[in-house]
Amino acid sequence: MPSYTFHCKRCGNFTLFFSSMSGNKSEANCPDCKQQSARVYFPPNLFSYSKELRTRIEKGMEPRIMTKQELGPNTMKRKSAIQRPWQV
Repeated sequence: MPSYTFHCKRCGNFTLFFSSMSGNKSEANCPDCKQQSARVYFPPNLFSYSKELRTRIEKGMEPRIMTKQELGPNTMKRKSAIQRPWQV
């Protein structure tokens, strides 16, 4: 069941649960004061991941420039058609 958090200017944050993910969930009425409230977007819950995985995700945001020496030798080798006689 998806949950969405909204922010009411009078009451603060509140969470609503919906039966489906379809539809526009950018605004909702506050359950206390019935005022129209905007949705609050939170980053994904990363605290349950290991430190190694969190670090890898954070480093993956920006591409790293590498030299040819860092990449190492080209290990991709073409296989000849002799090894696959069914392929012409």
